[in-house]
Amino acid sequence: MPLDIPTAYRPGYENARRSDPELADRYLEHATKGDPLADAVVESMAGMPQGRIHQLITAGMDEDEAAFRDAPTELRDLIGFSSAVPEWIDSKAVYPGCRAFHADSDLYVQALVGSSIVRGFSTLISKSFFATGRLTDHGVRRLRQNIRQLIEIMIPGGLERHGEGWKLSVRIRLIHAQVRYFLRRSEEWDETEFGVPIHIGHVALAAANFSARVLEAGMTLGAEPTPEEREAFVQIWCYSAYLMGVPETILFTSEAEALELCRVGFICEPRPEIESVVMGNALVNSAPVVIGIHKPKERQGLANYVYRVSRALIGDELADELNYPRQSTCGLLFYLRTKRHLGRRVRHLFPRREARVKVDRFTALVDNSQLRDPLISYRLPPKLHSDETQTW
Repeated sequence: MPLDIPTAYRPGYENARRSDPELADRYLEHATKGDPLADAVVESMAGMPQGRIHQLITAGMDEDEAAFRDAPTELRDLIGFSSAVPEWIDSKAVYPGCRAFHADSDLYVQALVGSSIVRGFSTLISKSFFATGRLTDHGVRRLRQNIRQLIEIMIPGGLERHGEGWKLSVRIRLIHAQVRYFLRRSEEWDETEFGVPIHIGHVALAAANFSARVLEAGMTLGAEPTPEEREAFVQIWCYSAYLMGVPETILFTSEAEALELCRVGFICEPRPEIESVVMGNALVNSAPVVIGIHKPKERQGLANYVYRVSRALIGDELADELNYPRQSTCGLLFYLRTKRHLGRRVRHLFPRREARVKVDRFTALVDNSQLRDPLISYRLPPKLHSDETQTW
């Protein structure tokens, strides 16, 4: 075993190597790596006033060359790299994935929240986010941002240079780098045990989880994407991951590769600890507020339903490790899937009704994710702990 394998990963790494040694090696190699381009940007702007950082990043995102002229070379390099479209992405070929999302947008958001984000927080990335306090203090805001990113990258053209999905993906890359900068300089993180905080392997795993696992859970709930739509859906997340800093050395290129990265990555990760429990439960309890339910009794009722659906999607073993309430899920997914399929068959007899339903679902997502807000903040967190900061 290489000496630089973080100690927390060693038991899982040994298990993962038994089935896919090459991918296990690559995953752990990237557990010790940050993001050189984005990390250099953050270091170049350390100590700069927050207002100035926001102005410079905004100028780069909006291609305002006059305002961007005085930006650090490192930021100019990052924006330039992100603006160059790799040969393997075809902006028109991903449209079937957009179509699949909008056909069942509510199901994919349920899959994102109830399965993929929760699974993600079962990894050591939860320790990075827990250290900031950012999800427990601003869980609603964070969940809205997750939903907004999903919506924006699934809008046709959203990942083109002028698109909001492109900007949000690059923004996330910079925020990860800023949090990594603070954690690596704090006494709260031990790299010999946990690897680099928000390491690039985690970002790759999250993107694979948000693509292939969202598809998997969405179909379990009743979505019916075609094989072409599924591969296009994964390609959208592949490009978003690239914009978030995932290098091609760990980047998945197909649904099968994304699923294998999820399988091996989760084996490599240690079992969930208290940080995962807090993060996963905070996420579930944020969901009712995100969709506008504030009365305590109604919030608790919806949270219980989210817990039940999430348990059915992630399985009893992980749900118990995350300290979910004990609930029966027998027949739940079959019921939800059958209800969706029957509803779809009936609406196909009335095409105008089908179109109206899709519009209503998307409108609800827009409202709940605050997509109508035209402004994206490019402020970076000025300190590690969220209780020391204003909203950024």
